[in-house]
Amino acid sequence: MMLLYYLSGMMFFIISMFMFILSMWFMLNKLIYFLEWNVYSMNSINLNMYMYIDWVLLLFLFMVLFISSMIMLYCSEYMNHDNYYVRFYYLVLLFILSMILMVLSPNMISILIGWDGLGLISYCLVIYYQNYSSFNSGMLTVLLNRIGDVTILMSISLMMMNGSWNFLMLNKINMLMMLMVVMSAFTKSAQFPFSSWLPAAMAAPTPVSSLVHSSTLVTAGVYLLIRFHYLLFNNSTIMMYIMLSGIITMLMSGFSANLEFDIKKIIAFSTLSQLGLMMMIYGIKNWELSYFHLIIHAMFKSMMFMCSGVLIHSMSNIQDIRFMGKLKSFYPMTFSMLVISNLSLCGMPFMSGFYSKDQILEMMMMMNMNLMTYLLMLLATGLTVSYSIRMLMYLMNKELMMLPMLMMKDYKLMNYPMVMLMIMSIFLGSLLNLILFNNIENIFMLMYEKLIIIFICTFFIIMSMMNSKIKFLKFYMMKYFFGKMWFLNNFTPMIILLSLLSAKDSIIDYEKGWSEIHMKNLMILLNFKVNKFDKINNSNNIVIMLFSMSIITMIMVML
Repeated sequence: MMLLYYLSGMMFFIISMFMFILSMWFMLNKLIYFLEWNVYSMNSINLNMYMYIDWVLLLFLFMVLFISSMIMLYCSEYMNHDNYYVRFYYLVLLFILSMILMVLSPNMISILIGWDGLGLISYCLVIYYQNYSSFNSGMLTVLLNRIGDVTILMSISLMMMNGSWNFLMLNKINMLMMLMVVMSAFTKSAQFPFSSWLPAAMAAPTPVSSLVHSSTLVTAGVYLLIRFHYLLFNNSTIMMYIMLSGIITMLMSGFSANLEFDIKKIIAFSTLSQLGLMMMIYGIKNWELSYFHLIIHAMFKSMMFMCSGVLIHSMSNIQDIRFMGKLKSFYPMTFSMLVISNLSLCGMPFMSGFYSKDQILEMMMMMNMNLMTYLLMLLATGLTVSYSIRMLMYLMNKELMMLPMLMMKDYKLMNYPMVMLMIMSIFLGSLLNLILFNNIENIFMLMYEKLIIIFICTFFIIMSMMNSKIKFLKFYMMKYFFGKMWFLNNFTPMIILLSLLSAKDSIIDYEKGWSEIHMKNLMILLNFKVNKFDKINNSNNIVIMLFSMSIITMIMVML
């Protein structure tokens, strides 16, 4: 069965390379193909499938298939000893197919099929290791994603008024429809206040985390907004809302990652932070830069998850970074790749992440923004550097904090896909920067503006090294507030529970029918009381009769 992982990995890799070449050709020649495929026709009824093929779609498919191919190769060793690796293989395959179906079409109906497929299969993958923790995480994931599915359905019904479900045919949409699309994207991309499901979804196996939280599920929301950009950019209120929620998400996840000890959750918060960055840059009407960061981020983030998977795999499934240390001696190759992915995330000059993050920060400085937004953005950037360095500091601890008898070593087969992703994490940024933004440099900044980013990064590196010595972290409430996503973990289940209870009441009152519930219950109650009276009456019939007759005779005598 492991041969299936190999073969599908190689097949995805070949297709992804073809997609990359095709996307470059489409971009340079400015080609766009709109295909219509008649799936079914009977009398006057036509069922059509639409495909909109341009460089954005092809580059996205390259990213999804390339990372999927690397994960399939990675799984051939990681899932080797698992009892249900066949089930896992088909779930991952269906997940990739759902993502491809979602991005392929400009039609809201066919997008919904892929969108719902992503939600359902992500639930199956989160509960893969069957225990209470996984079930709770899976339920939180699927219920929060259902909000997005419902808003997509509502936007479909609203689109009927415009006469077409192909949003590319529309010149403008009303405010309500815009809100529905943005809400769908926010739930899928885990933006504030729907963020709590993303760290919880870490209950899934590490290869799934690597696929889901780098290139597929969480980027689906950003991709949907990028496709709707020419409709949403007309409304400045919606764009301001997207930008502010992006900044809030960045700050919240940055603080939480600095106080988290689970290595997978730290990387999950890091993903959340970068999604906030993508939303923020989208909010200032620069979708190309947002898309550029999305592609590059997927490469180094999937590699980071894979590195953490190797560590967890050989350390008896322990994920707490306080138990790790001296890892550069045991995992020289894996640890060096983890450092490269972390540096790319921080925006180390001439790594892939530098080309997107530096350009994003410069674009924000060039914009006519208020001071508060500007400062919050710099703080969120500093927090990114802080949690990355903090994680490396724990892993490079002088002493090994773990049991000495474990077989801690690099895994040869798992390292091959990680090396491929490492090459992408170093060179893809500069390559795409040349192709996408091959224009005259139009960013002019003051000296202090250029230096402030370096100063912020240096300051937060020192802060992360002194993490345990900072006094305010000693206050338990502060630590709890920042570490638990501003209590979002506690509020979200309450919101879900309240909505489910109100839905239950609505079903009872409207769907089951008021007469069914109220009238039938009333009749049953009356019947029960009458029967009860009859019972009493029948059992003491003679006594009651004699008693009543004696009372009647006494009254007559007195009269």
